[in-house]
Amino acid sequence: MANDPRLHLDADDIPTRDELQYHGSKEEGLWYAESDDGFASYFAWDGGQQDGYGGRHFDITTVDGEEITLKGPWSSRAGVVNKRGYGPVMDVRFNSTGSGAITVDRAEEAVDEYLEDVELERVEKFSNDEPYYVPTKIGGDGL
Repeated sequence: MANDPRLHLDADDIPTRDELQYHGSKEEGLWYAESDDGFASYFAWDGGQQDGYGGRHFDITTVDGEEITLKGPWSSRAGVVNKRGYGPVMDVRFNSTGSGAITVDRAEEAVDEYLEDVELERVEKFSNDEPYYVPTKIGGDGL
């Protein structure tokens, strides 16, 4: 099975974690932030030391100003974030080298400005019907 097409964007200023404020909780097990210009960041972590990112620790600030250290969080995926009511977001490639996520609103702006024959199609995947947004050629079968 082939991977879905991915939107590739050039970005001058990608915010760092310390510039973002995260929503979420240990109980929810998901942490989500987005910048004013549509960059998104998220992690799956419900407390304790875990093995995501090789067990690395990530310091974040919540929307309430609380400093939290995520210990070995997992990267999660756009569909999980969307299903929980955040975003919606989609995975993208930045500057040909990095992966990340942006809000669907921001992605639609980029598609409308630069790709006249492409639209974002909402599809559901996996057994729990996670919503994803996929770049699709208008009148065609993907990119």
